[in-house]
Amino acid sequence: MSELKQSGTLYYLYYYTDVKKIIFDFKFKNRKGISKNLSFFVKEAIENIVIKENVDIIISIPINKNRFLERGYNQVDELLKMSGVNFLKIKRVKDTKYMYKIKSGAEREKNVKNAFEIIGDYSGKTVLIVDDIVTTGATLKEIEKELKEKHKAERIVFFALAVVREYFK
Repeated sequence: MSELKQSGTLYYLYYYTDVKKIIFDFKFKNRKGISKNLSFFVKEAIENIVIKENVDIIISIPINKNRFLERGYNQVDELLKMSGVNFLKIKRVKDTKYMYKIKSGAEREKNVKNAFEIIGDYSGKTVLIVDDIVTTGATLKEIEKELKEKHKAERIVFFALAVVREYFK
């Protein structure tokens, strides 16, 4: 079961510890079908966020080319597709290290700095950024910075399937 939770501009369904095995299997054990099981909850959550926050554009977090070749899919895109959510893709142009291998928040920020290429008109728009797991928020912050500074997005909100409890400390 899931319930949409909110902390500031971040919405999420689960604490990571509650769904760790599911997410691990989904991302690293080639269990792409898990997205179908989660899609009902994701769809309902995103629909509620879109209405509440008056969202104009939804963006998925991209994975780099090597991860895509290893996995064969982007887990966030799969969740959104199975949920029937229309979204835009941005590019990951920097071959970043696996985030789960980096413990330090500062190192995570360095890892994703200038890692994304965003094309399009976001001026005055409210954008929802969707990710699977939020640990330190480094990836979300980097994309938010780019959208606000270079693309003049008015407001950014976030949705994640799961959040690590330490994020709130």
